[in-house]
Amino acid sequence: MKKESLPPSLVKDPSLAKELFMGFCLGTANIIPGVSGGTFLLVFNIYERVFAILNRINRALVLRFAAIIFCVVKTLGRNGCRDLVSFLKEIDAVFLLKLMVGAVTAIIAFSSLMKYLLVHQFAYTYSLFLGLILVSIIIPVKMLSSLKGPVVFMVLLGMSFTVFISWSVNPYDKVKIKSDHLERQYRHLSSGENLAPVFGPGSQSGNPLENQLKKETKKPRKQGRFAFFGKYTIEEYIYAGICGAVSISAMVLPGISGSLVLILMGAYFDVISAISALKLGHLDTLAFLCCFGIGIVVGGLLFARLVNFVLKRYYNATMAFLIGLMAGSLHALWPFKKVMIMARQYVKQDGAISVVENFQVYTNLNILPSSGHQLLVSLFFFFAGCAVMVAFIRAESS
Repeated sequence: MKKESLPPSLVKDPSLAKELFMGFCLGTANIIPGVSGGTFLLVFNIYERVFAILNRINRALVLRFAAIIFCVVKTLGRNGCRDLVSFLKEIDAVFLLKLMVGAVTAIIAFSSLMKYLLVHQFAYTYSLFLGLILVSIIIPVKMLSSLKGPVVFMVLLGMSFTVFISWSVNPYDKVKIKSDHLERQYRHLSSGENLAPVFGPGSQSGNPLENQLKKETKKPRKQGRFAFFGKYTIEEYIYAGICGAVSISAMVLPGISGSLVLILMGAYFDVISAISALKLGHLDTLAFLCCFGIGIVVGGLLFARLVNFVLKRYYNATMAFLIGLMAGSLHALWPFKKVMIMARQYVKQDGAISVVENFQVYTNLNILPSSGHQLLVSLFFFFAGCAVMVAFIRAESS
C-alpha cells in the first residue's frame, strides 16, 4: 500500500497542523455548552500565551498596525507585506490567527448539527448538556485555593444571579414581543398581499420547534441571496453585540462555557441558526453575526484585562462566584420545559410578513417528563454527558 504524503505546507511547518487542531478543539468546545474553551487553553498549555497576546494590545500597538496597513495599501509592494508579517510574528498574532481559523472552521462545521439537535431532539440534547455542566463544576472547585472567606456567600450569589437571568429571559416572551411588533407593522400595510400563511390551522408538528425549522429552511426567493430582508430589529443587533462581549468574557475563564452564557441570555439558538444560515448569503444574517463578532472583539480586549485584574486581586471569591453561576445554570438546562402554543405568530421571511399557525414555543418553566420512554432516553444522554466530562477532566489532570 502506498504511503500517503502530507501536504507540502504541513511538512514545511509541522506546527501549523497542531495549532489548527488546537483551534478546532477550541471551536468545538465553545459551541457545546458545558465544555469551556478556557479549560482547553489550559489543557494545551497555551492559556498564558493567549492572554499575553491579548494583554499586549494597546493604543500604541493599534496605531502602529494601522500605519503598516496604510503602507501596504498605498505602496502595494513586498516591503509593506514583509513589515506586516514581521509585525504579526513579533506580537505572536500569527499563532492566534491559526487558532481562530481552526475555531471558526469547527463552529461553522457543527452549527447546523447543533441546530438540528435543538429543533428535533430538544429534551435529549439538553439532557446531554445537563450532564456536561453538572460534572464540569468540578473544574472550578478544584481551582479553589481554600474554602475560607466568603466562598459560600459568593457561590449562593452566583446561583441567585443565574436563576434570576434564566427566569427573566423567557423564550416565549421574546417570540411574542417580536411577533406583536411584526403584527403592528402588518396592520399599517394597505393590503394583505404580503401576508402568506406558512401553515394552516391545526398544523401542529410532533416536535415543538419543527414549525420554526421549516420556516427557516424554506427555499428563498431568487433575489434572496445577498439581499436585506429586515429579519432582525435594531434591538436584536445591539443585543447580539452585548451577548458576544459577555460570552467571550466567559470563554476565556477556565471551567465556564461561553455557550452556556448564551443559553442563559436566550441567544444561543439565534446565534447557532445565524451561523448555519450563512450559506444562504442573506445580509441580515451577516449583519447579525458581524454585531456578535464586534462584541466578541470588544469584549475580548476589555474583559481580558478585567478578568486578569479580578483573578489576581480576588481569585478565590471570583472562582466561588463562577461555581455558583454554573450550579445555577442547571435550572435553565433542565431538559423538560413547558410548551406554550401561539395561535398566530407573525414572522418576517424573504422580505414579506407571514404567519405561522399554532406555533409551539418552549418556555423557561420546568416540568416533569411526559412519558417513561422520554425519561429513560434522557437519562441515557445525561449519563453520557457525565461520562464525557469525567473523561475530559481525567485527560486534563494527566
